[in-house]
Amino acid sequence: MSENGKRYIVLLACLVSLVCLGTAAAWSVYVLPLMHQSGLSKVQTQVVPALSSFSFCVCMIVGGRLQDRFGPRPVALAGAAMLGLSYLLSWLLPAEMLWLSMGLLAGVGNSTGYTPPIATAIKYFPNRRGLVAGLAAASFAVGPILVQKFASALLAAGWQVRDIFGLIGLIYVPVLLACAMLLKNPPGAAATFRRGGFRTKMLLEDRRFWLLFFGMLCGTFPFLLLTGNLQTMAGVWFAGWVAALAIPAIAGGNALGRIFWGYLLDHIGTRKAMLGFEGLLVLATGAMLVSSGHWAIFLGAALMAGFCHGANFAIYPTTLARLYGPELLGTTYPWVMVAQGISSVAPLVGGAMWAATGGFQAALGVSAGVAVLGLGLSAWLGHAQQLAPQSPLRIVQPLSAGAKPDVESAK
Repeated sequence: MSENGKRYIVLLACLVSLVCLGTAAAWSVYVLPLMHQSGLSKVQTQVVPALSSFSFCVCMIVGGRLQDRFGPRPVALAGAAMLGLSYLLSWLLPAEMLWLSMGLLAGVGNSTGYTPPIATAIKYFPNRRGLVAGLAAASFAVGPILVQKFASALLAAGWQVRDIFGLIGLIYVPVLLACAMLLKNPPGAAATFRRGGFRTKMLLEDRRFWLLFFGMLCGTFPFLLLTGNLQTMAGVWFAGWVAALAIPAIAGGNALGRIFWGYLLDHIGTRKAMLGFEGLLVLATGAMLVSSGHWAIFLGAALMAGFCHGANFAIYPTTLARLYGPELLGTTYPWVMVAQGISSVAPLVGGAMWAATGGFQAALGVSAGVAVLGLGLSAWLGHAQQLAPQSPLRIVQPLSAGAKPDVESAK
């Protein structure tokens, strides 16, 4: 097989593995069944997605550095093994322990397995980084659609939630292990990299990093609040068929958004793309706030919220790869993902406000406010960046090389 054909095989392995990893956004399909089957409270059901998202983002710092140090294959294998353990414990342990299995352990497994396919795919297509990052991120967003359909059918047939987790693990983990074995760096690239003269301080002193950080924080909060409560919200407000379409709408928008914004980024640049998706996010959250009793507005707002959320995962890894080089994506990207770790409180905010007020309007109001804040911060920080541009260092050194690090200004 030609080298060109081999890189598409690697790309396919990256995309399939991300489909298997992307299941967290379907969590709301389990909320009411867990309340009825196991007696969990509204807040307890939201601890799981909050803890999963938080551990996902925080553990990416370690997983990303391991990927840069040891290469994509061993780290992806470790992520698959950790995810398999989380599914096994979810099947064996009572529902009260889901915070450990589907919360903490699943978040760690997903975060460990997430960076290797993203970084590997970008390295194989240096001239189409935005589009490839969008395709990879879209695959992660397709996962919830498949899980929601699969889990809904099993729940309707009388399955227990923990048995569904066991079956998903039995199907997905072998696929993840097989895909991980296909991950490798492109021919001619060093197998692993040293951070060389790069220091985290360089990242934290760069104004552009904070533009991306706050963009991620405010761009993910509304989506995370919705994913924890969306199907429940639809079930309270509308007929059953609307609830059945809620997760496919937001997850489908998420997948489409990752491809669209990745393609657009290659043509208009980071700042315009950020302002574009954040402006649409303000409209989507505002529409969701007034959608009670209007199923078309509700589903349209869910679709648009997912579409805007997908932009985060096409824009930010691609921009970091351009600033610091794709070899250091595993080191730099997790620091931006810390912002999503902070916004992981969103499902808890939604669950607590639902329990306190008996409705969803207060939580949706907070979500809309965060979207407005994100648009304002991006406009302000983006303007400040233009007034005082900086050039962060791009430093890469193959482990096998004895020469000094290659240092160049990122353009």
